Amino acid sequence: MRVRGWVVVSGIVVILLVGCGEGHGPETTESSSDVPTAAEKHPDKPRKMREVRVSLSGWDDPESVGSLLAEERGYYGEKGLAASVLSPGTILMVVEYIVNRTDDLALSPLPEVVLEKEKGAPIVAVGSMVSRPTATMIWLKKSKIRGIADLKGKTIAIPGLSFQRVFLEAALRRAGLTLGDVKVMSVGYDLVPSLVSGRADAAFGGSGNVEAIELESRGLTPVVTPVSSLGIPAYEGLVWIARTDFAAKHPRLIRGFMSAVRRGTAAAIADPKAAARVIDASVESNPESGLKELEAQVEATLPLLSKTGYMDPRTASRLVAWMHRQGMIDQLLPVSALLTNRYIR
Repeated sequence: MRVRGWVVVSGIVVILLVGCGEGHGPETTESSSDVPTAAEKHPDKPRKMREVRVSLSGWDDPESVGSLLAEERGYYGEKGLAASVLSPGTILMVVEYIVNRTDDLALSPLPEVVLEKEKGAPIVAVGSMVSRPTATMIWLKKSKIRGIADLKGKTIAIPGLSFQRVFLEAALRRAGLTLGDVKVMSVGYDLVPSLVSGRADAAFGGSGNVEAIELESRGLTPVVTPVSSLGIPAYEGLVWIARTDFAAKHPRLIRGFMSAVRRGTAAAIADPKAAARVIDASVESNPESGLKELEAQVEATLPLLSKTGYMDPRTASRLVAWMHRQGMIDQLLPVSALLTNRYIR
């Protein structure tokens, strides 16, 4: 398990060549960070360095390979950034780390952003990393489970994020079940061990492009049902989030970061085997995954990655409307409060 403590592991610390200082202005206000600094006007003079703390959402894996390759190939450096790796801590704390300023940028599924935003979290999505949902319902073929209705009385493992529980509830409802008909177990990153050991009969929130392939590599046969087949609409699988005030104060920083990540993603698409090797070499990749397994996961993940970082407001609007109809949120939140594409170019 990961331990938060600024150990060199799986987030990213980005040091950007911009001025220091925190801002508290509204998101829509362009800041002086877009004005050339004295160092940029006079490149021979020493420049101030800006450290930015960034967390990934779990293991260093194919879904975050764009950021990993950006570091490994020096794309951050070409944008005036120096990157090193820090622990993101538990998956349950990612948004809290942004809210309390422990981190400046982090990866989170867009539905989680919706739920946290309704609670009042001062966050905004600034770019897409995975443009489609990867979440699925998984059980093993040997379990003899034939459909969602057969999960009555069973134990279902989830990573533990709030949206996973409410999305699971919606999926069960379509089969005539409620959360009271099953046992829900939060297991963090241990979805596969929970299924393999028999502690869980099914897992919700893992993906066909990572967890299912991990199960197959262990000689098991997973039955995988994407959330799109469970009545759940499309959404951005992973987005980069920041505090709204931080994003408004440092647009150059975020644009530079997103540009480097886009180049990293393009490099992964161009050379999947190199992408797998970068993950395999990371101290924070899943220790149970070998290179051959990672290559298969990368191949399955690349079509899901966002090539531009752009987030579709219409898709987000449909997600919010659906979550409202399902009673997951009380308000129809405006998409402009959830995400912005101003940092994508």
